[in-house]
Amino acid sequence: MFDKAIAITIPEIATEPNVFATFHANLNKLENCELRICAHSFYQIYLNGKFIAFGPARTAKNYARTDIIPLNSDEPKNELIIILVGYNCRCLSTVLQPMFIQAEVVANEKVIAYTGKDFNAYTPICKVQKTERYSWQRHYTEIWDFRNENIFSTSRKANITTVKNPPKPIYRNAPYPNYSEVLLPAVCSKGKLLLNNNRPVRRNLFSGTMTDYWVRFNPAKNPYNPHEWIQLQEQIKESNEQKLPVTLKESTYVIFDFNRIETGFFKIIADVLEDTELIVAFSETSTRDEFSFSNMNVHNVIQYNLKKGDELNCLSFEPYTAKFAIVAVKTGSIKLNTFGIKTYEFDTSHIKIPDCKDETLNAVYKGGLRTFAHNAVDIYTDCPSRERAGWLCDSYFTAKTEYALTGNTRVEDDFLENYVLFKNAGEYPDGMIPMCFPSDIEESGKFIPQWSMWFILEVEDYVNNRKGKFRKEFFKEKISGLLSFYSKYENEDGLLEKLPSWNFVEWSKANEWTQDVNYPTNFLYARVLHAVYKLYGDENYLKKSIRIAQTATKQSFDGELFYDHAVRNTKGELELVKTDCTEICQYYAVLYANIDLSDKKYVYLLNLIKNVFGAIRKKTMNDIVEINAFIGIYLRLEALLKLKEYNLAIQDIKDFFGHMEQSTGTLWEYRQEKGSKDHGFASYVISVIEECVKNSK
Repeated sequence: MFDKAIAITIPEIATEPNVFATFHANLNKLENCELRICAHSFYQIYLNGKFIAFGPARTAKNYARTDIIPLNSDEPKNELIIILVGYNCRCLSTVLQPMFIQAEVVANEKVIAYTGKDFNAYTPICKVQKTERYSWQRHYTEIWDFRNENIFSTSRKANITTVKNPPKPIYRNAPYPNYSEVLLPAVCSKGKLLLNNNRPVRRNLFSGTMTDYWVRFNPAKNPYNPHEWIQLQEQIKESNEQKLPVTLKESTYVIFDFNRIETGFFKIIADVLEDTELIVAFSETSTRDEFSFSNMNVHNVIQYNLKKGDELNCLSFEPYTAKFAIVAVKTGSIKLNTFGIKTYEFDTSHIKIPDCKDETLNAVYKGGLRTFAHNAVDIYTDCPSRERAGWLCDSYFTAKTEYALTGNTRVEDDFLENYVLFKNAGEYPDGMIPMCFPSDIEESGKFIPQWSMWFILEVEDYVNNRKGKFRKEFFKEKISGLLSFYSKYENEDGLLEKLPSWNFVEWSKANEWTQDVNYPTNFLYARVLHAVYKLYGDENYLKKSIRIAQTATKQSFDGELFYDHAVRNTKGELELVKTDCTEICQYYAVLYANIDLSDKKYVYLLNLIKNVFGAIRKKTMNDIVEINAFIGIYLRLEALLKLKEYNLAIQDIKDFFGHMEQSTGTLWEYRQEKGSKDHGFASYVISVIEECVKNSK
């Protein structure tokens, strides 16, 4: 993969949190050239000051995916600059390992420059190190101080050392992202700011306790806090739409509306009229008249400190997600010439959007396509904002979307390979895999046993139905380890009992009823064993699958409904809890219990599914807990497909997702106005729509 390049680092900062360096190489005319590069944590590539690419594609700890980037220029002299950020903190979106880079430029198959020889390293101090975490799921907020130097400064040359035992370079299978520009010609409102210290401020937005384990800088020692500053400002609107350029003075602001959610790098071009503190804040949910942050656990802010007479012409380093943005001047003044986003998304330009002959369905399909594009760049992610994290179970559904849209598995190849490359260093029980990877997230080794089951189901679907790059043998060791782990929790009936860590069935009361014997989990386990049989042909797994499904059905079904769990009484006997019944449990049974749905004993249940339950429940039934968004609506759609109830599935999609695309151009994490409004698993509806339309003809 590399002919000459050596993995290098800057020893003084290699393991420090939130550090920044640049690597420069001077090149002659570039013809038929490419850059081969792998690194950690993230990089941007510039050729003669022009943005070329962002990377790398993420992968497992002690590995590094190699990007191959075309480099061509007619200029006789060229400057290649690689900007590298090392976060060196635990999070959901990357593994924890030291900063490094390995790169070489190849022309006509000959290496003309490589790290270890031709690249000089520099450490500009323009990126402020001690900032707040953007979220504990990602890294740190961006604050840039350009008053003394910019990112291309060469005033601080750094020492370089060779990395001992560097990550192993491996290939990237995922296609390269689409970088297009969405530039806004006008602001939608303009006004002045008035400080009000009595305004409510959300200071701790993180969904976990921040400790030294998470490497959070002491808030009292952070030199800037733009997130709090924005919240303390009263916004006094003075005018509506105004075309760019627009001049902003101290305590004034403008609001931009992208009209739909976009994901990528903020692009700003401005003339700095006075020394200025410039704040950019952004949100998925706001209004054209007054900016407000979304209710997610994120610090959606960037700050730039600027010097009079300079031109600000930059991209944010990280990709972000926004429908609305506010640009505010804390001190100083600027003339804002350009504002927008350079996209960072899966390239969907080659995908033909079908006409579903229904306006709402067409809109949902388009929203699903954009949602997929934002969440399938290098791996499948839950959302492109708060986390950018690769969760199992989510991926089971998103993978169906990739295949429905493209007929291939290139993103899924990398996603699944990452899990196979995972090496358990003792943080998890033997055989278990993370619930989310690549990541380095839980001090206690927290995991979701059910998510590892969805991994096996996805692998079986990938190997047998999608014919992905990797064959079944590639996954056998990981699957064997998981089967060994599950077997330790089988009780005298062969059912799984008292599974450890975080048991997840669905975001509803179903998650409160996972002990002692959880029947949705055991139906899923039966399906897992059947999947293993389909992969490797061992009939013992088929027999065991049938036995577990029959036993779980016998224990949980009362003649009308399936109940969620049984607990041990004082005598140590299992007792079915007849007060705990969820809609989601019924779908687990329909999908995975291997029951004969034509049997008349299931008439009552089928009537509920068809005529009472739904994306919008048709009749109140307080004794059966309604499904939530994840994974309730998705398993309901899977169940309706199994029942060949295509019209019902279409109606559910319209009822649940119909309003979303009109609002944000994307599909959401929840039905309600909360959480992420651009969530990867929601794109699964594309595969459902296609199957329903095909079978309804």
